[in-house]
Amino acid sequence: AACGKMASLSYYAGGDWMTFPYGKEPRKPKIKVTHATPELVKFELTETDPSVANMLRRVMLAEVPSMAIEIVNVVENESVLFDEFIAHRMGLLPLTSHFVGDIPPDFGRGRGFNEYKDCNCFDGCGYCTAEFELDVFNPDDKILNVTHFDITETRRYQREDWPEEKEVRPLPLRDASIPEGDDRRENGIILVKLKKDQRVKMVCQARKGIAKYHAKWQPVSTALYQYQPRIELRDEDTATLTLDEKIDFLQSCPRKVFDLDIEDKVYVKSLMDCIFCDECVAKAKVYGKREMVKIKMDPGRFYFTVEAVTGAGPRSAIDVVRAGLRILDYKFSLFLRDAYGDDIKDWLPLEPKVSGPGPYR
Repeated sequence: AACGKMASLSYYAGGDWMTFPYGKEPRKPKIKVTHATPELVKFELTETDPSVANMLRRVMLAEVPSMAIEIVNVVENESVLFDEFIAHRMGLLPLTSHFVGDIPPDFGRGRGFNEYKDCNCFDGCGYCTAEFELDVFNPDDKILNVTHFDITETRRYQREDWPEEKEVRPLPLRDASIPEGDDRRENGIILVKLKKDQRVKMVCQARKGIAKYHAKWQPVSTALYQYQPRIELRDEDTATLTLDEKIDFLQSCPRKVFDLDIEDKVYVKSLMDCIFCDECVAKAKVYGKREMVKIKMDPGRFYFTVEAVTGAGPRSAIDVVRAGLRILDYKFSLFLRDAYGDDIKDWLPLEPKVSGPGPYR
């Protein structure tokens, strides 16, 4: 049977959580990409409901794997910060993770790390661990900023089949277009500051993980979606307002969604700027016109924004969106295997099939 009325999307709107007729036809979610760069991806998800939209958002945030520093062996620390403080800062450094793999079958296909807990090694290897060293001494009588640019690779776990572009490195990368001193000052992530004759030396191991374990493995800075607003204005009510009341009504909206046309009629100027704050509805009630404006959320249309941490990673925004879809596809195949015995070995590909301008990387 068709889905009936359910809980409101918001306390004021009276919208439906689910309006899709499940019993009549299968859902066929559609994605329309409106913007795609390594730093930012925007797309529209339609013909589905909030459960699917939130599932995709949570997978992109919490289940797309990346690399992060997990083990910090402190050899010497003469700075004013205690060991655990610096170790925590090291763990939050972004590391390039473009080739860590999305799903377990990726391992062995020229891309992919094992998670340490699933690896057969004893204390780290080239297939689950990348090792770095931080060794800085300040001989000068001035404060020295120790940044992520001072972290070097030990190459202890070097893989023979791993080219340079796949190596794990701290971010942001060195900008060769500006002098090194300016780059360190403007783009270097400060780890600790050293006074004269102070030294800090640490050996760090980076491993693969997901943000479900710890937030340091989160591959993007943000992944969110916005509902499609539905704003209904009753012209017969707005027409009875004086000019001062109309201006007061416009100013009640903090995002300036409404405006006046050349004939001083109220109209919706910026629909997608609505944040469902309900200030305009409250103002209409002050005027005694409860039905003058109604704002609801469209439960079948979502506008996603996915923003990368840096332009170089840990993973590009495009890669995270594709990885999120691949992980969902893989999880569904596991469900079908456990529930119905279907042995599915054909998952979404690592790289997209490009039919137009591109490819996206």
